[in-house]
Amino acid sequence: MVEKLSRRDFIRLTGGGSALLVLSACGATPEPAAPAAAPTAAPTSPPAPTATPAGPKLVKIRLYGDIQNLDPAFRISQNDDVVANCVHDGLVRYAADSYEIVNQLAETIETSEDGLTISFKLKEGCQWHDGYGEVTTEDVKFSFERFIDPNLEAAYADDWALLDHVEIEDEYRGKIVLKEPFAPLWSTTLPVASGSVLCKKYVEEVGVEAYATKIIGSGPYLFSEWQPKQKIVLKRNPDYYGEPGVWDEIHLIPIEDDKAAEVAIEAGELDFSRISIPSLQRFEEHPSLDVIKKPSLRYRWIGMNIENPKLQDINVRMAIRYGIDVPSILQAAYMGQVDQETTLVPPGLVGHWADAPKYERDVAKAKEYMAKAGLETLDLRIDAQDTVEYRTWCEVAQQNLKEVGINLTINLMDSSSFWTIGAGDEGVNVELFTNNYSMQPDPSWATMWFTCDQIGVWNWQRWCSSEFDELHKQGLKTMDDEERQRIYVDMEKLYDAACHS
Repeated sequence: MVEKLSRRDFIRLTGGGSALLVLSACGATPEPAAPAAAPTAAPTSPPAPTATPAGPKLVKIRLYGDIQNLDPAFRISQNDDVVANCVHDGLVRYAADSYEIVNQLAETIETSEDGLTISFKLKEGCQWHDGYGEVTTEDVKFSFERFIDPNLEAAYADDWALLDHVEIEDEYRGKIVLKEPFAPLWSTTLPVASGSVLCKKYVEEVGVEAYATKIIGSGPYLFSEWQPKQKIVLKRNPDYYGEPGVWDEIHLIPIEDDKAAEVAIEAGELDFSRISIPSLQRFEEHPSLDVIKKPSLRYRWIGMNIENPKLQDINVRMAIRYGIDVPSILQAAYMGQVDQETTLVPPGLVGHWADAPKYERDVAKAKEYMAKAGLETLDLRIDAQDTVEYRTWCEVAQQNLKEVGINLTINLMDSSSFWTIGAGDEGVNVELFTNNYSMQPDPSWATMWFTCDQIGVWNWQRWCSSEFDELHKQGLKTMDDEERQRIYVDMEKLYDAACHS
């Protein structure tokens, strides 16, 4: 998920703001492409295990920042997902290069006709890392039910919002029982991080806080080492029940800035990295590097905290909306190679608001809104990650808003500091900010972060609408696509009218 200045001012990068490149000699597996529609609901079996493949023993991959929390219930960024998904397995997962669903820990899995019961049988003999024994139905029950435990206050509780309980039939057989049909179950819950099966014994032994940065799983790689802001080391699991990992070791190197990563990959310090869009042509002409272009559902935007006293008046927010020239941001940051999007749910998904309005820069109108707010000038701060990309956004916005009478101070931060600014009560001090969220192929993953419950978690705009929340709940349990389309478009209209991003 890339952004544009108001929800409207929201720019969606067709390529996720990036292209992916690998050294041709490395044979690295590319990221899966995003589909135009939701994945198939019927899971299929994975290939039978094969012998450990010959080839590279070590691969060095760029992460876009350091890890923060590897617990699926509390993960913070895509960096956490990348690492944890190598360690954790689920009942099912998306296939490596598509949104086809394949079995992982599940030998069989099927849904009842009414959609309320998912019966599964685990593969026998799947082992936890570090000698913690065999994966059982008790682990599945623990892993999924913890999301709805009010005492845990899971950040991703919505991913299991309609779970009633997990029923244990025996050591390998169980049932996931829902309160009502749950539309995103097979798209944004079971096949992704929230569907990860954790080792009950280990999590209870070390505690939730420690688990955040010291995980075990049943997956193809062991979490071996973490040197903060330097590297994460994953080692191949020799006892993995499925197809073994390609490399003996994976070194994940946190590099926040695309330009710095580009220098590293040209110097041979990385094998695989995202690059910036302006560098695409240069790398396509590089003799020893392969560029792989993949679409993305990730979105980026500039948000406004409506609880902050400076931004409580919608006239001020409208002045910002009309004061910033989004096409200029796109030209400066991406050489005009990405399109401006105007809605929260991307094209190709149910719920996309195709005729959403596009707000063009209008300095005179912006000044009118400032006058309505009783202001001639205003001092504001924008918080952003310290990368060339976001620095460019902020500098363009700063120049644009100066003409409106708004003096914008730019506060650049490392990713670890940045991702905490909206948390808890301290989030009320945020003014403007750049942001980006990953996306799964269901509209609920575009809307769930902006509910009232997410204030102090991921709703940094601190906007609360009971109508939006109620529609979000309806969207989760509505199985008819036409009805879901109406629900999510209505939500996007509410989001747009609030003028907070």
